[in-house]
Amino acid sequence: MDDNSVYRSLFFEESDDNLQQLNDNVLELESEPDNMDLVNEIFRAAHTLKGMAATMGYDVMTKLTHKMENLFDFFKSGKLKVNSDYISLIFRCLDRLSQLVEDLRDEKELSQDQISDLLEELEKVEESVNGSDQAAKTPEEEQDTGALTNVFEHLEEADLDVIHQAITGDYKAYSIAIRIDKESLLKGPRVFLIMEKLEQEGDVLHTEPSVDILEDGDFDTDFRLVYLTRDDLDMVKHNVESNSEIDEIIVEPFDEEKQQAGEKQQAEAPKTVEKQKAQQKQTPVKAAAKAKPKTTKNNKTSAAHQHANARNQSIRVDLTRLDRFLNLVSELVVYRNQLDDASMRNNADAMRDALEQVSRLTSELQDLVLKIRMQQVSVVFSRFPRMVRDLAKELNKEMELVVEGEETELDKTVVSELSEPLIHLLRNSSDHGIEAPDIREKEGKDRKGTIKLSAYQEGNRVIITLEDDGKGLDPAVIKESAESKGINTEGMSDDEIKKLIFHPGFSTAKEITNISGRGVGLDAVQAKISELGGSLEMKSELHVGTKFIIKLPLTLSIIQALMVRIGNESFAVPLDVVERVVMLKENEIVKTTNQEVYRFQEGLIPIIRTDRLLQIEPDPNKKKFAIIVKIDQKYYGILADELIGQQEIVIKKIDPMLQKINKYQGATIFGNGSIALILDVNAICNEKKGTE
Repeated sequence: MDDNSVYRSLFFEESDDNLQQLNDNVLELESEPDNMDLVNEIFRAAHTLKGMAATMGYDVMTKLTHKMENLFDFFKSGKLKVNSDYISLIFRCLDRLSQLVEDLRDEKELSQDQISDLLEELEKVEESVNGSDQAAKTPEEEQDTGALTNVFEHLEEADLDVIHQAITGDYKAYSIAIRIDKESLLKGPRVFLIMEKLEQEGDVLHTEPSVDILEDGDFDTDFRLVYLTRDDLDMVKHNVESNSEIDEIIVEPFDEEKQQAGEKQQAEAPKTVEKQKAQQKQTPVKAAAKAKPKTTKNNKTSAAHQHANARNQSIRVDLTRLDRFLNLVSELVVYRNQLDDASMRNNADAMRDALEQVSRLTSELQDLVLKIRMQQVSVVFSRFPRMVRDLAKELNKEMELVVEGEETELDKTVVSELSEPLIHLLRNSSDHGIEAPDIREKEGKDRKGTIKLSAYQEGNRVIITLEDDGKGLDPAVIKESAESKGINTEGMSDDEIKKLIFHPGFSTAKEITNISGRGVGLDAVQAKISELGGSLEMKSELHVGTKFIIKLPLTLSIIQALMVRIGNESFAVPLDVVERVVMLKENEIVKTTNQEVYRFQEGLIPIIRTDRLLQIEPDPNKKKFAIIVKIDQKYYGILADELIGQQEIVIKKIDPMLQKINKYQGATIFGNGSIALILDVNAICNEKKGTE
């Protein structure tokens, strides 16, 4: 990977972080408008974002961020008071900046037109603060550095000889004067980028000010150079103009007579401070240190993108985990060498000992790699408070989002796919669930509706719930809408009618809006969750609220499992959900009116006969094993005919037809090549609960 790709990857990663921090902090500022510490933190994040954009040469981003930064400066100085209108304007700026970053990822050219509307709004705010006199200043009044000159103050005879020899050969000599934008944050790196581009096609012979001063950025706005190249004037001018943050340039063929006349005229004029700095011995520009942007991270690192445009393919890892990884690999190398040595000596005992250590290290490495792949769901959850705030304004409702368990970890591949389905569910709750404030008040509810988003781990799965205290689902309304669309609802129960909201193209909205009514959403959510190996459930009560429950696998690869035999078939039960295994006889199973139960911990728990559930020929042996599992705070006993043992298994995807049965989580392959299905204990127990 070349350096430019690395810098782009770092820029995108840091920009995403800063934009998310700004979104979070600005949302907090709306509720704490007098918190100056928060304003300072926001200002620093905006300044960092502007600096990164300027360093990369993204002028459009830089201009918008600079104007937005001025707004924060007004908050700091007390010239403006934080209010909802200013916050909304800032959010629009952050949204536009996010879009600009996405365009840059896709290697699209940014245009001033993309931000002109926001710049106009921000400038109006500035005018209201500074007054019309400040706003009426012309560029000439603001620019106090004088006219750009292309005459060198100190050009030695040796330089003139080199120029003369180059001109008599195949080269051309040009005198170039450049004025950097006065608002440029990093003049040193900007000069370096200009020089680097020029030196790809020629040689820079002389600079004023000197290279040291240019590198340090210790100059005002102007610098000059003598350039030798085979390119024509238009090409040289194009190479200079293609750089960003340039206010003005002059590119001319080097004229020795003009240079001498200029030196004489300048000698008679008073010397300025900058001219005194320029009176230094010429230094070859090629000796300039290749200053490149540096990025430091505290206790964190990131995997480099495999391609400059690769997205969502990196993950931040705690350095302690990487240190542990390196130590384990080092140990593995040691025992590999021991195995080689024992093999050469044909020492069976030594080989057995080394193999045991290799087995231990392999397990630890496997566990560590799974942990490295884990990512907190806060990566997705953090963007939702801002989204709910915007929806509340758009819908003229009062809503708040309560987030719990955002530190819960999931496999990176699952986390990265969670955003879209959760956005659909949140928009659905905001539009269809939460009522208007006046309606809520009439029903005896708080005017402000609450949406609760939570995540927690349960066994080998992560449960994500989205719950609102809105109006809930009305089966009568859904039935009417379904029948108008030609869906037959005859004989359906209320619960079955409610589940029609997952039907493709179904919507109860009377009008199509930007938020809902097009019939695209819940069916897509269900499809995406199923694709991730999870399940989606819904519970709703009229005038009380609606709750969506998403169950996702903790990891998509390797788990510990209890291998069992049911009839003549082998199955795997994820060990994380297993509380205990007990041996029982048929006479210990008690039959009640509608189910079979077993006495466990001074209570009765439902018994699930898996051979009947899976339609397997039963084993005539009266001795059974009950695998006690705990689902939704309730115990169940899953019957098996034999315990094969505990084993670490690799989860493989199964055919979509088997997935629809909703009893299998996946499949695994034994060492002898045979295949066993992995029981979806959550689904089996929930099905049992539904029949009680």
